[in-house]
Amino acid sequence: MHPPPSFPFAVLQYAFLALIAYVLAGAPLLAGWMGAGTEDAQHRVGAAGAQVDGLVVPDANLTCDAHAFRGVHVLSREPLVVYIEGFLSDEEATAVVELSTPLFQPSTIWAAGEERLDTAVRQSSKAPVPRAHAVQCIEARARAFQGWRPFVFVEKLWAQRYGPGGHYTYHYDWASASATHGRVSSFMVWLGGECTGGGTHFPRLRRPAGDEWCRFVDCGDEREGVVFKPARGNAVFWENLRADGSGYAESWHAGLPVLSGEKIGLNIWSWFQDGYVP
Repeated sequence: MHPPPSFPFAVLQYAFLALIAYVLAGAPLLAGWMGAGTEDAQHRVGAAGAQVDGLVVPDANLTCDAHAFRGVHVLSREPLVVYIEGFLSDEEATAVVELSTPLFQPSTIWAAGEERLDTAVRQSSKAPVPRAHAVQCIEARARAFQGWRPFVFVEKLWAQRYGPGGHYTYHYDWASASATHGRVSSFMVWLGGECTGGGTHFPRLRRPAGDEWCRFVDCGDEREGVVFKPARGNAVFWENLRADGSGYAESWHAGLPVLSGEKIGLNIWSWFQDGYVP
């Protein structure tokens, strides 16, 4: 019989096994350390709900024209990933671009609590979208798509513009998470896709079988996972967090480099703040 390991050696064994489990779980804290957080300075939300100025509160008197999607396709159920044809009309996409264009500025990243420029990680321009009537209707549509979940609020919308070489390396949309608060879901909406390259890559999602998906997914791309092709007015919706507050490793994604032309996108993020009443 071998003698039991000494105390320091046993501790090292357990620490090593814990590190392996953490990496296999997606290393969520490491993602934030690597500059993967997408929260811009103007709409950061405090974990305790103290800074709620980044959330939009629906207007009780808001009225919007009826809007019908051209198609809704479920790519994954765990996590939930849905492709939406015609999330925006052409008129809405044009309106958001026109509202955003004067406000574009170089995109930044957040790392270790500091905002900075780093084009190796993120090369694009961003713009806060003014809350015109059309924009408020888009916010309301995003909430309705998710079933008006209690204590879930849409964050102020941001447009993103990518020229040749523009990209955003792999990251999670959630920088931190818990059962009481966090960025529970994301929409990536394309306002303009007159470009080559520039797909949105989810390397940990399983590529769907069947040629039907090739209208939306780059079936010729040899990368692992799924690459969604930019298509004006269309959107991808995905859940970032489970009900217990843990993050989905499959939500790891990147904006691939634009080879030519210009890609313009709209981020719609939803924040869960348990018990918060505006």
